Amino acid sequence: MNEPKVLSGRYEVRALLGRGGMAEVHEGVDNRLGRRVAIKLLRSDLARDPSFHTRLKREAQSAAGLNHPGIVAVYDSGEEDFVETGGSNVSVPFIVMEYVEGQTLREVLNEHGTLTIDEALNVVAGVLAPLEYSHRNGIVHRDIKPANVMLTPEGDIKVMDFGIARALKDNSGLTQTQSVVGTAQYLSPEQARGEVVDARSDLYSTACLLYELLVGRPPFVGDSQLAVAYQHVGETPKPPSFYNPNVPPEVDRLLMHSLLKDRDERYQDAYIFREDVLAARDGRPLSFDDDMDRTQAFPMAGAMMGPPQYAQDAEVEPETGAVSTIMAKQDEPPPPRRSRAWIWIGSIFVLLALAAIALWVYEINKPPDIIQVEVTDVANMDADEAESALIQQGLRVDRDESYSEDVDEGKAIKTDPAGGQRVEQDSVVKLVISSGPESVKVPDVSGKSEQSARKILNDAKLQAGTHISQNSPDVEKGVVIETKPGASSEVDVDSNVDLVVSSGMVEVPDVTGKSAEEACEILEGDDYQLGCTTEEVETADEPAKKVFEQSSAGGSEVKQGSEITVKVAKKPPEEPSSPSIPSIPGGVPTSPSDDGGSDDSGDDTGSGEKDKDKDSDSDAEAIGGGGGGGDWFDGFSDSGADGNR
Repeated sequence: MNEPKVLSGRYEVRALLGRGGMAEVHEGVDNRLGRRVAIKLLRSDLARDPSFHTRLKREAQSAAGLNHPGIVAVYDSGEEDFVETGGSNVSVPFIVMEYVEGQTLREVLNEHGTLTIDEALNVVAGVLAPLEYSHRNGIVHRDIKPANVMLTPEGDIKVMDFGIARALKDNSGLTQTQSVVGTAQYLSPEQARGEVVDARSDLYSTACLLYELLVGRPPFVGDSQLAVAYQHVGETPKPPSFYNPNVPPEVDRLLMHSLLKDRDERYQDAYIFREDVLAARDGRPLSFDDDMDRTQAFPMAGAMMGPPQYAQDAEVEPETGAVSTIMAKQDEPPPPRRSRAWIWIGSIFVLLALAAIALWVYEINKPPDIIQVEVTDVANMDADEAESALIQQGLRVDRDESYSEDVDEGKAIKTDPAGGQRVEQDSVVKLVISSGPESVKVPDVSGKSEQSARKILNDAKLQAGTHISQNSPDVEKGVVIETKPGASSEVDVDSNVDLVVSSGMVEVPDVTGKSAEEACEILEGDDYQLGCTTEEVETADEPAKKVFEQSSAGGSEVKQGSEITVKVAKKPPEEPSSPSIPSIPGGVPTSPSDDGGSDDSGDDTGSGEKDKDKDSDSDAEAIGGGGGGGDWFDGFSDSGADGNR
């Protein structure tokens, strides 16, 4: 594992917290004081550009001189040598700052949407307080936007990123570079025109911030940064109530006044603006309600000095007011008369001086030469590779993430403006990085009708798929039993989810061979929930007390709750046994006709015996039912025959 980087032998660089177009911010630890800090490092691919070194140093200098609870504090700054991949050393500047827990307003808007009226007004009041302090100390922020305002878990507001801040007395950098600095959606008209900015420019940007907190979008949007800048200069924004009907009239008036094009007509200092924000929140009159010029009573000196009482105190000082100056001039003796020649010479000098001033004003205010570049098509490139390609074109990059089913996670989806379009150099390009396909959980639609289930799935960004019919003992016909994949499964957006729907039928189990009790227990149990009726049938062909037949065969389907009749074998009753005939001692007596009649019978004796045998057999069958009875009767016939003999 690589050892953590330590800057200046003191500041340990840890996890990456965020990345911007110019720098990366890491969590860190001050090993000397043992406190948690945030470390802002210039990106290594920009470290060889002196202009970025200057901007980071300016941020450190601007913020370090400001000690306010609403401004992220700067503890230290410096430079550290890093070894590049090729082995060469590069000096990378860094800033050590106060570590702030929380989210930027940009993250809050992305995650939670617009704020309530009171929340938005409270947040902007929290932004204006540190701005009033920085203006009083001669520093203009010049880049107020949601990404540069932190909201802590305790509800405190922190203004950060003074990377393009400028001292009010130092305008040379602006007029020399003739570059427009700031973010297009929050530029004041004077910034968009490339003019000298002052504290009132920050107030215009703060008004744009309040507008977005209320309606979810800045006052002006367009296809390009240049188009947005033109709107700031020449178009009047719609009142916020146009997009959000909940915005009250006093907030509409507050914002429309703070977004006036002429900086002399809008708010002149952060104190008055903040007071009106709190008045709008509390339902009190605004400063310009009775006198539309009231906010103009405080000149820009007031913006540097703080609340209006400072300006009023300045006005009562001796020989400082406008009236005192006029009176002093009236007491002076009249100037001596000069000859007409001197008047002409003086006029010529004045004209030359005016011409020189006019030329100078033209030079510093003429439109800058616009350098345009064609945005590189970075689709499907790795995120860092895409960002580096755009920066090398002289563009600033604002990263964003979006779900995509077509582009792999961590690769570029597109840019805004799109690749191939021409934009001004140093303008901001939005780089959209894929976070992979969006996944959703399958909702639980069991117990719903099929129609309701399909609607719930469609509302959850899923496709209701195949209808799968399934038997069920207790789920009503047409009602969903389950889904495939099952409820709470993580699937991609627009995935097919099949519906398993009850058919209202039950498959009958085979209970033959079971006892009546076992058969009914199976049929009436939770798995089938059918009715059971038993019927006993006498039969010697089936095992007694066992089911040998059922009204619906096993494997067949019947409606839920149907009655099944099972036939149970019953042993038939036993038949009574034949009565026994006692034997007759001494043989069977013969009839009288047999005495002396033997001679008459002659040859008929044999035939008579045969007939007797036949009769005996018939009688035996009738009496004994065959078997032993026949044997007994055969003996009887033999005895008779012997007697005749």
